[in-house]
Amino acid sequence: DGSVITWGEGVSGGDSSSVASSINSGVIEIFSTFSAYAAVKSDGSVITWGNSNYGGNSSSVASSINSGVKEIFSTQGAFAALKSDGSVVTWGDSNYGGNSSSVASSINSGVIEIFSTQRAFAALKSDGSVITWGGLNGQVFGNDSSSVANSINSGVIDISSNERAFAALKSDGSVITWGDSFYGGNSSSVASSINSGVIKIFPGARGAFAALKSNGSLVTWGNSD
Repeated sequence: DGSVITWGEGVSGGDSSSVASSINSGVIEIFSTFSAYAAVKSDGSVITWGNSNYGGNSSSVASSINSGVKEIFSTQGAFAALKSDGSVVTWGDSNYGGNSSSVASSINSGVIEIFSTQRAFAALKSDGSVITWGGLNGQVFGNDSSSVANSINSGVIDISSNERAFAALKSDGSVITWGDSFYGGNSSSVASSINSGVIKIFPGARGAFAALKSNGSLVTWGNSD
């Protein structure tokens, strides 16, 4: 019937009494950060609750997420809402990507999907380019993609991510990586093997990637554990 029931630690979202009347019907999907929830309703609006520092309080963007939201993506401490017009609205801890003002003009249209690490977001646009943002130690978590900017400004068709790194699959079958080198952000050791023929990338939750190639072979890199 589209209603939501919550339980558990109250401050982390277990107590939804403050929004009870808003989530008693019409909810179609629920998303979460480390300590907050965001519910998308059938009318395209979003209701949030939980720890205000982790996205539970969305009052600063209320007018932007009261309609037209298609899907929500999250880091550990922030949400990013993808709207039907291809724009993105973010809120939550700025150290986790809640503040996207630095890339606002680049994500106000054309975004088709969003991916995330623990503290950074990567938006894939319809023209095959990728826009990244995040917060604290952004380079380590994949916020800073300047080192591969020329390689991800076109031709990207999919992105995979783990806790601290991104891997972008391009239309020519090559893979571009950035983020924490220990988590697979540096793929130089397998560069010659992933410069063509890759059809899918799979992330390892704790810091590795596996690339499946069209010839049935597999290439892996990142944390050996």
